[in-house]
This record gives sequence, structure tokens and C-alpha cells, in this order.
Amino acid sequence: MADLMILTILAIVVVSVFVLYHMVGFLGKTTHGKGPKYEAFSGGEELPPARGKYHSEMFVYASLFVAFEVVTLLVASSLRLHSHVWPLLFVIAAGVSLTVAMLWFVGTGGAELA
Repeated sequence: MADLMILTILAIVVVSVFVLYHMVGFLGKTTHGKGPKYEAFSGGEELPPARGKYHSEMFVYASLFVAFEVVTLLVASSLRLHSHVWPLLFVIAAGVSLTVAMLWFVGTGGAELA
């Protein structure tokens, strides 16, 4: 019975993260047309020339460190509950959320896959 409850909660977490990810993608603004006026985040205005891409791998490492630190604190504090459900849920939810965030980050051109 407990195994079924854990699998149900796990499925709910995974499905809800992916549903939320796709809903935000469908609700996001899309532009149609060509030229600098229709580029993303331009708001219909001419953009000044780009200064070049700022790339800092230290920012990526610092962001991941903060995210994993929060997950570690949640898992460590949930170990006192004498149940394996909450630590497992925190680990799975954090893993799925971080995976989606990193895929978005790579998709926007912020990082490159090795």
C-alpha cells in the first residue's frame, strides 16, 4: 500500500512539472514577421546593436550550487520525519525541476551541451 502511494505521489509530481512547463510554453508570446522589429523581447521597437554575448560559467556553477544547497537542506531536514516518502519526493521533484530548468537554459543559448 505504501509503495502504491509513493508511486502515485511521484507520478503526480513528474506530470505536474511537465504540464506546467508545456502550459507556460504555449502561453508565452510568439511573434510573426521578419526583421529586428519582430525579434523576441523587442516589443515592436528597433533594438540597438547587440554588445555581444556575455558568458560566465561561474554564474552557472553558482546558480547550480544554490539550487543543490536548497535541495540538500530540504532532504536533510526531512530525514527526521522517520519516513522515506518526503526525502524521496524532495529528491525527485528537485531533480525534475532542475532538469527542466537546465534544458530551458541550454535551449535559450545560455550554455552548451558537452
